[in-house]
Amino acid sequence: MQYTHWNLNMKNRFLTLFTTLFLLFSTQTASANSSPLYQLSFPDVDNNPVELSDYKGKVVLLNFWATWCPPCVKEMPSMQRLREKFAGKDFEIVAISAGESPATVDSFMMELETELTFPILLDEKGRSFRELGIRGLPISFLFDRNGKLIKTIAGSREWDEQREVNLIQSTLDQK
Repeated sequence: MQYTHWNLNMKNRFLTLFTTLFLLFSTQTASANSSPLYQLSFPDVDNNPVELSDYKGKVVLLNFWATWCPPCVKEMPSMQRLREKFAGKDFEIVAISAGESPATVDSFMMELETELTFPILLDEKGRSFRELGIRGLPISFLFDRNGKLIKTIAGSREWDEQREVNLIQSTLDQK
């Protein structure tokens, strides 16, 4: 395969990222009030602040993406279908555009064929790259109802495939 060196390099980066995030999130107590997830806040496309603590008690799929990232764009419709599959459950997808302006993201959303009904937030200055150690996009983090990191998912997915649906369902089934 012609991308072997790139794939190995990216795997090493993602392994480093996963280890960093695991250490960051696992050093916190299990208390929902102390979860790093609930410490995060980002504005939406209308510049209204959104505290991720608003999602306490829900399973949260936190996705970092960008409009210039083809795999990010490709996975968006399947994220919407996943959200629809779990409508009425304690589940939310929160997508954070990394390093882009509100105008860029708003324009992208208007051109997208699939209407996205999950929250789209902005990290215009790209602070998530520094603060969370994100090295590549897309990357998603699955948190349980208590804000505990369950899984780090590097790269794009078809979020409505059975493997991903089962992951979300098993996280929802945990009490």
